[in-house]
Amino acid sequence: MTLILTALLVLLILLVGVYCMTVLEYLLSPGPRKIVVAFTLPIATLFALLRQEDVIPRGADFFLFRSAPFIAFAVATLIALVVPLGPGVIGFNPSIGLFYFIVLLSPLVVAVMNAGWSQNAKVGLFATFRAATYLISYEVPLGFAAIGPVMAAQSLSTQRIVEAQAGLWYVVWQPLGLCIYLLAALFVSFQHPFDSALAGSELEGGAFSEYSGGRLLLFKIALRAVFLLVMAMGVVLFFGGWQGPLLPGPVWFLLKTFVLCILVLWLARFFPRVRHDQMLTLSWKILLPASLLNVTLVGILTLIIPGGR
Repeated sequence: MTLILTALLVLLILLVGVYCMTVLEYLLSPGPRKIVVAFTLPIATLFALLRQEDVIPRGADFFLFRSAPFIAFAVATLIALVVPLGPGVIGFNPSIGLFYFIVLLSPLVVAVMNAGWSQNAKVGLFATFRAATYLISYEVPLGFAAIGPVMAAQSLSTQRIVEAQAGLWYVVWQPLGLCIYLLAALFVSFQHPFDSALAGSELEGGAFSEYSGGRLLLFKIALRAVFLLVMAMGVVLFFGGWQGPLLPGPVWFLLKTFVLCILVLWLARFFPRVRHDQMLTLSWKILLPASLLNVTLVGILTLIIPGGR
């Protein structure tokens, strides 16, 4: 019973976070924006998609087409269970929580690939190939960026990583790791400017071109939720998690997460959509060497800085 209540609470917090993310994306998008519209738009979009007819294209794969949105939503819910909101405020606290988090991000890309492949259409097929390259392109830099805090804390436990930053946040002496992590976070959540697999102007919606109604809604919720969760894990890895004066730990954690989300979304709006070939060049020629350099620097600094901090 406790497990079910914990899962429901995590799901509720996740949905509230997705609502806030949608509001932020609207307010930070180019052009004049109205506050009233920002807070009512997510609700209006929700009801519009729920009322929309759920069309399944002829020739689509029966199982893959129907299951892909639910896989994406399940991924977001499962990885939310290991994100610590505060000391002891967590669904699960496994000793390999960070490893669990990174591994479970992969099925999200698989869900997007299944969505594109199952449509039995040219646009979806192109989107599938692009999404497949994302799986490789973000996984290596993301893993190397997360290794820095793991080396410093000498643990894969998210709670232990936060506790190890009591004296000094890792962002102070691992800024390169943070930059690599944030870029990889945009990759994994298909956020602008790394959203070529879902590019409406190029592929008419990409992997989601044939989706409508509730299934499209699940995909939209999942992608926003994953971006929010990856930003939250970034707070755990580099910004001391829930640590802060005066306010309760969970409040500090949520504040840091939303500030980081605002900063990343605001900076991303200044860049045009990255072409597929440019994305691969960035990943393999820039992020991967920078990741190896970051691991080397962190290894040296952990020997110099007392206590590994």
